Amino acid sequence: MTRHTVPLNEIRGGGPPKDGIPALVDPAFVSPANARELRPRELVLGVHLGGFSKAYPIRILNWHELVNDQIGGRPILVTWCPLCGSGVVYDPVMDGERVLFGVSGLLYQRNLLMYDRKTVSLWSQLGMQSAAGPLAGSTLPILPVGLTTWEDWKGRFPDTAVLSFRTGYNRDYNRDPYRDLPMNRQEAAAVFVGEAVKLYVLSELAKAEGVVEDVVGGKRLRLHYDRQERRLSIQSETEEAVKHFVAFFADLRAFYPTAERFQLPRAR
Repeated sequence: MTRHTVPLNEIRGGGPPKDGIPALVDPAFVSPANARELRPRELVLGVHLGGFSKAYPIRILNWHELVNDQIGGRPILVTWCPLCGSGVVYDPVMDGERVLFGVSGLLYQRNLLMYDRKTVSLWSQLGMQSAAGPLAGSTLPILPVGLTTWEDWKGRFPDTAVLSFRTGYNRDYNRDPYRDLPMNRQEAAAVFVGEAVKLYVLSELAKAEGVVEDVVGGKRLRLHYDRQERRLSIQSETEEAVKHFVAFFADLRAFYPTAERFQLPRAR
């Protein structure tokens, strides 16, 4: 760890040891018809790439945090930090090689630090780069991901595959191990356009009760938050996908302290 981009004394342990939270590798999936354990209103992370769709129930992610997976033959890394309410999906291909990741058991600014099984470098989920180790300062591309209800995802992508509760691990997926922890769970989205980043508190977007038009990094965006489905939609004027993910606002602010925060115009 002689190479690092964050102060080493701010990397914290005290939780499970390395791999004490077991990451999943190419786990089993089922069809929606066989996903009987899922309740309509519970949350999933949804990934839609290359015409293929997959859903990852938060109930499973709370116990594993990382899923080394593939979609349509393309490697992806699905990450979830229960302490920050943050789901980010990465492209884990480095120099043409798929790299697997594990849970380090360490945190930086309360956020998940994962490690790659090739160099054992630590990677910050919300920081979107390697924080310490041989690859310190390196980045991985992020891929589109949606946080929404199972009912909503299944309705929009009826052919989706669903991460099976038969993971090979003995875990009580009906219990949320983080439910009683005191946390500020106000959700927000970090939206990235070029070098610009802007934070949108979801409850603020919900007050608009419709589409919000805004500009980030010189690009005009249209944002809509469906409070019932807990789904954020973002469209750009060029119809390109806009990089974004949802997390607790306090944790996003810790990683992006200078980012502008969206505010609804005050009524006159």
